Amino acid sequence: MAEYARQGAWLFRRRSYPPLLALALVLMDVVAEPVPMGGSRALLGWVAAGMALGLLGLLLRGWTAGTIPMGTSGRGTRVQRAETLNTEGAYSLVRHPLYLGNYLLWLGVASVAGDPAILVAVTLLFWLYYERIMMAEERYLWETHGAAFAAWAERTPAFLPRLSGWSPSPHPFSFPYALGRDYPAMYAFVVSTTAVALTRSVAGGEGWALPLPWLAWFTAGTTAYLGLHALKRLTRVLEVSDR
Repeated sequence: MAEYARQGAWLFRRRSYPPLLALALVLMDVVAEPVPMGGSRALLGWVAAGMALGLLGLLLRGWTAGTIPMGTSGRGTRVQRAETLNTEGAYSLVRHPLYLGNYLLWLGVASVAGDPAILVAVTLLFWLYYERIMMAEERYLWETHGAAFAAWAERTPAFLPRLSGWSPSPHPFSFPYALGRDYPAMYAFVVSTTAVALTRSVAGGEGWALPLPWLAWFTAGTTAYLGLHALKRLTRVLEVSDR
């Protein structure tokens, strides 16, 4: 356990890289077999499933981000942050809701490839990497919050939600706050799924031209990202004062 936590602390500082590796695996799979399982007729179903999984992941991340106080669950990669222990809202159902959201996003991108084998590969990569990060985070929370963390961990599952444990967050959901914290995850999903579609087009001999729906998806996502990024950097619209 201690060795896993030590490894997790090292991996925590590099947790931006596994999604790139997962995307590379998905793209290589598409290059090797651009036709999804079930043939071309099944493509729409695979894409719809991927979008549904990704949307679910984004909703979970957004809901979590929109109800947590400042000073917790930061996006920094150098050090752990936990000025307070989150035990309510999403954290009353599962101890790692943001990582569960990430996993759904990974599955969403992999589903667009249309190959069950790559879903298994992405799941294995996620488990191998994030298991240790979660252990490191929980060791830090135990050292920081002691008995309060132990009591919360005893009643709350680590990764698979248990709805019977629901306890509402004391902080009302803030949509602007959620957008301000999580718009990069949204855009990463847009870029990744578009990359899968473009790779399929090239590998299938259709050239570099994106189909119109994918072009609209990428254009809308890019426009939203640039607008939200400008609001985040230049204004306080995406901030709240009571966190």
